[in-house]
Amino acid sequence: MEKQQIKVMAVDDDEINLEILTKSLKDAGYDYSAFLSSKEAWAFLSQHPQDIHVVLLDKMMPEMDGIEMLGKIKSTPDLQNIPVIMQTGDVGVQESIDGLKAGAYYYLSKPFDPSMMIALVNAAVRDIVSKRIDHSDQQEITQTLRYLKEGKFEVVTPSDAVGFVSTIALLSDAPDKIGKALLELILNAIEHGNLAIGYDVKAKMVAEGTFDQEVERRLKLSENSKKVVDVRLQEKGGTITLTITDQGKGFKWKGYLHFEPIRLTDPNGRGIAVAKLMGLDFRYAANGNQVVCSFKKADKSSAKK
Repeated sequence: MEKQQIKVMAVDDDEINLEILTKSLKDAGYDYSAFLSSKEAWAFLSQHPQDIHVVLLDKMMPEMDGIEMLGKIKSTPDLQNIPVIMQTGDVGVQESIDGLKAGAYYYLSKPFDPSMMIALVNAAVRDIVSKRIDHSDQQEITQTLRYLKEGKFEVVTPSDAVGFVSTIALLSDAPDKIGKALLELILNAIEHGNLAIGYDVKAKMVAEGTFDQEVERRLKLSENSKKVVDVRLQEKGGTITLTITDQGKGFKWKGYLHFEPIRLTDPNGRGIAVAKLMGLDFRYAANGNQVVCSFKKADKSSAKK
């Protein structure tokens, strides 16, 4: 999806802030709709759900504050997958966790650096394109998988990961949450494990919008040509366990289980903490190149026919 096809909604009751936001978006090549009123913004969004792809939302506003509008967005089926970047002058850990639970995946600290704002918009756009999980065509395959007790799968590319979790997550009774959580863990295994892309390198490239090209480049390198992420599935007693193993050197995973203040406004580095927030039970091996996760299997009687 090209930048020209992306439309960003900017909502801020401060006219100067809104002007800075819209000028930065325009300079970066994004189309936008700007609103000084959260109520007017919500009215437009609810009437035109297909027209907006990313929302930049000020937390503190009269009439309807950012958290209330965020709740409306995430409780509306046609809007719930829109990435929301919350602007706030107080980016505390607990506040951020509450916001993340409500559906704000990104935080922009005020007063903000326009280049950081664009970096977060670029990251949100990347999520739209590369992390969209579609369960619509997977039902027949899933009916067969319900009889699977053990299985071995090999995942190589990010698109492989999306396809895999789109199906496997349907075995749970919360496929959207489980799917997002599993995707974060498998993408971590591909990007940081097999392809050895470090945190700072990813942050820079996500901000520049060049990260996916770097992933493609590294996948084609001879030293990575035979690397796979090995996924073993086992079902026992109504619980599905997945063991995800990459061929990297591992990493210091403990620092990524929780939301650290230093990373709250970065365009990356929150995937593992988000997976935990989604309710997926998982644990990393000591060196970090293997993670074991589990979830309850959905009742067969509740499966779609």
